[in-house]
Amino acid sequence: MLVLTRRPGEQIVIAGNIRITVVNIGPGRVKIGIEAPENVRVDRQEIFEKIQQEQAADVLHAVGQGADTDGISPTIVASASDTSSKLHNLIAEQLPADETVPTATRIGSPRVPKAR
Repeated sequence: MLVLTRRPGEQIVIAGNIRITVVNIGPGRVKIGIEAPENVRVDRQEIFEKIQQEQAADVLHAVGQGADTDGISPTIVASASDTSSKLHNLIAEQLPADETVPTATRIGSPRVPKAR
């Protein structure tokens, strides 16, 4: 993380086309202005996270709607990004907690005699 000190009216330029201006500094708050091209989306963190959660919920809903006739849902393959791990966790949270995975049992495996 790059940490910069700025006074009101001073700017930070990102990638040559995004300007962040310190508008005002008050007790416990900093007011900033952001100028960016229209194709660059700028969100507050809490809004960004809400959008991510809604998109993950939409994918889960689509997966639920796309179940095959034999009851098997399609598999989602995603890249190893932060979003896919969140999606994986959301899918895992939807699984029933009381299901147990059967373990293999040993059925009379033959003993091998030791060499003398």
